[in-house]
Amino acid sequence: MDYGWCGLAGFFAVLLVILATLGFMQIFGLWTWQAWRQLYASEVLLWMVLLVLALFMAKVFATVVHVTTTFCKIRQYRALIHTAVHNQDSRRSGKVRKVLICHASVGSGHSRAAQALASALNRMDESVEVRVVDLMEPPYADRTLIYFYKDWYLRLVGGETVCGNLGGLFVGFLFDRANNVHDSFTGGNALQRRITQSFLLNFMQLVCEAKPDVMVHTHFLAPELVASLRRRHGLKVPQVTVVTDMDVHAWWYQQPTDHYFVPREIAKYQLAADGVPEEDITVSGIPIMPQFYDTLNSIRHLPRDGRRQRFLNQMDAPLHEAFLPISDMPVIVQMSTGRSVLHIFKNLIQLETPCILVVVCGRQADSRAELEKVPVPDRHRVALLGFTACIHELLAVADVVISKPGGLITSEALSCGLMMVVVDPYPGQEERNASMLLEEGAGIWMWDYRDLSFRLDRVLSAPAESTFSLSWYQQNARRIAKPGAAFQIARYVLSDAPRQRMMREEFDLEVSSDNSPPTVSQGSWSVFDYSDERIERWGRSSTHPRKLRLSDFSDMKALDSNAVPHEDSDGSDEASDGMLPVQAHNE
Repeated sequence: MDYGWCGLAGFFAVLLVILATLGFMQIFGLWTWQAWRQLYASEVLLWMVLLVLALFMAKVFATVVHVTTTFCKIRQYRALIHTAVHNQDSRRSGKVRKVLICHASVGSGHSRAAQALASALNRMDESVEVRVVDLMEPPYADRTLIYFYKDWYLRLVGGETVCGNLGGLFVGFLFDRANNVHDSFTGGNALQRRITQSFLLNFMQLVCEAKPDVMVHTHFLAPELVASLRRRHGLKVPQVTVVTDMDVHAWWYQQPTDHYFVPREIAKYQLAADGVPEEDITVSGIPIMPQFYDTLNSIRHLPRDGRRQRFLNQMDAPLHEAFLPISDMPVIVQMSTGRSVLHIFKNLIQLETPCILVVVCGRQADSRAELEKVPVPDRHRVALLGFTACIHELLAVADVVISKPGGLITSEALSCGLMMVVVDPYPGQEERNASMLLEEGAGIWMWDYRDLSFRLDRVLSAPAESTFSLSWYQQNARRIAKPGAAFQIARYVLSDAPRQRMMREEFDLEVSSDNSPPTVSQGSWSVFDYSDERIERWGRSSTHPRKLRLSDFSDMKALDSNAVPHEDSDGSDEASDGMLPVQAHNE
């Protein structure tokens, strides 16, 4: 299932335009420059009309070829699904050998969470084959989907289109309006599902051919496709969804899903309200790279001076000029925030409190060149940092971070105990992340850059024991941080729990019209086989469909006893703060 035919369609379209042009030139005798000069105005107009028609015909031809190719791929996909289901692994227990982690690079957060899980899985068991797949990269997705779902979306919310900031407001409006669990998000909308599948046929092929023991998702696009394979075709592959935002949108709700890992308690409540059993939800936090966990363990007992000296030794960029001599000056890290980097920096250097200011420019060389021209007061020390692989070392010694409130950077900042200054949140999910920081007292939301120095000065100059001081914000950040989330999720993925949870859904619950006990028959699971009347009869909500559990029926509690409890390796309950013993991931 490659895209050769689609490329060939474009070639034929160009060839058709060339042949049409040559044909028109032959008809009108336009082979010489003198012939062109002798054309009348009416003939020129006719020529232009014919050329437009030729271009239109070429476009129609390319579209027809593309659609025909897609339908052929769908037929191949159905045959592939049938073969995969017939030959699928029937193991229900035993060692996990293959893990497929799926994400979508719509922003960097989903991708970094996937890489964090892959790193944690490799640490805990090097023999496991871990594959990370980006659905927004060829060949897994059609280029049309990549453009509209990724490139155009990021430009729209960033205000880089002709719509300006109205584009972001429109996206935020749609985001809020779509936050409702109904058939279109749980498999009932067949048209929407078919359109999504037609653009991701190569990914569907990968799922069937790779035959993973467990699939892990850090974006909501892949769970919809895998859930459809399980509902409609009986493919037996457990899937685990890791929510990478502080709130759970309805798009994350896809059934069947064997387990959800969410960042905080309110997210668990939201999923439970939408119909997910509470035992299928774990509050783990958002997974961050294991290097954060290692660094935090290494500096836990070091004094402030020792932490900064260790930081200078570990960094991959020379920052001695800004950090030496070692002092108690607060460290403020400004992450790259696109077009507003320069404006934020100019207001940041107006701070009256002497600070060490580190600006992470990444690969934006033009932004760094502009920042170097800004005169900085002598009371501050400034370091301009390009791309670095040691961001975990920098955040571990910082006090304040200024950034957009993406799910991953928010989780990293909380794990390092940093006060977060929110700037330029995208409408929708990032605004909800910012609201969480305000609610928990772990950050402030900067509406106007001109107020930055004033508001930060009040925080930095406040007594440590007072409310709204730097220490107060940092304590709140540590209170809700879960730096061990990646290892907690990896431990669950490597256990038998996902497959044993899937075993409970290999039965159809046939509910009769009267109140007699239901019968069990072998088959594929579908939550949409039940009418609203039957759902309410067994205590379910008609507005929020949820899958029936075997534990709902008294005659079948014995079958439900096969589920494996989610415990730590030592048999104890999971730690509420997400921290793991240092040796846990080495076992």
